[in-house]
Amino acid sequence: MRQQSLWFIAFVTVLCWCSSGVLAAGTTKVRVGVEQIDYYPHFDFSSATPRGYFYELMQLFAKETGIELQFVPLPVKRLYQEAEDSVDLVYPDNPRWQKYMVVNLQKHFSNPVEMNLGTTMVLAAKRDITLPRFRSLAIIHGFTPTRWIELQGQNRYKFVEVADVDSALGLVLKGRVDGALVEYHVAQDFMAKHQLQGTLVVGSQLPYTEFPFLLSSYNRPDLINAFNQFLEKHAAQVAQLQRKYHLFQELPEPHRAN
Repeated sequence: MRQQSLWFIAFVTVLCWCSSGVLAAGTTKVRVGVEQIDYYPHFDFSSATPRGYFYELMQLFAKETGIELQFVPLPVKRLYQEAEDSVDLVYPDNPRWQKYMVVNLQKHFSNPVEMNLGTTMVLAAKRDITLPRFRSLAIIHGFTPTRWIELQGQNRYKFVEVADVDSALGLVLKGRVDGALVEYHVAQDFMAKHQLQGTLVVGSQLPYTEFPFLLSSYNRPDLINAFNQFLEKHAAQVAQLQRKYHLFQELPEPHRAN
């Protein structure tokens, strides 16, 4: 009788492992909605060859859990409007963006994946330009400049929407706008790629934000839970990957005074 009980316990243990171990059955293929832009080193889903920190991180997650990932690049606004039905996961996301979205449904959010250092890039000669003198800000179409929106009522600047990072920073270089809202690491990559180091700098008197990029899902909390467990279990490997892509958790000197 005792032997039968032990066999039953072992059977239940195996059954539970199969049903709730990595992920539930039927979760072998996961559709990940991503922004169809070049936001390297964070991510680049603008071409047929994805690259960047998030892409490599998700490859590790897939290997750990045994799932098959299908990345679905979508225009920024469309990604957040259609995510409920067309994909299982969305990246990047953050709860602070919710009130600015047309579709505002309940989501499940992951633990922080990476920090977004929201800088305003200006010409070096305009490093200390102040908001009262600021007239135009280039932003990528679909992005939500939360802090700039909050301050707009007290100032006279306007937003100029553009298609991508190159267009936003290009307008600054040509003097057609005062600044561009571009994440710090992304701006540094742009300048290195075009040999423009030092030409554009962080506006010392302009809005700056630090907040995490998160993974989100409308209806797959099991995936979010599995991803959080992965981040915790492989924290050292995740940190190593961040170093590989030269991603900082806060603005480095001498910009930190913002």
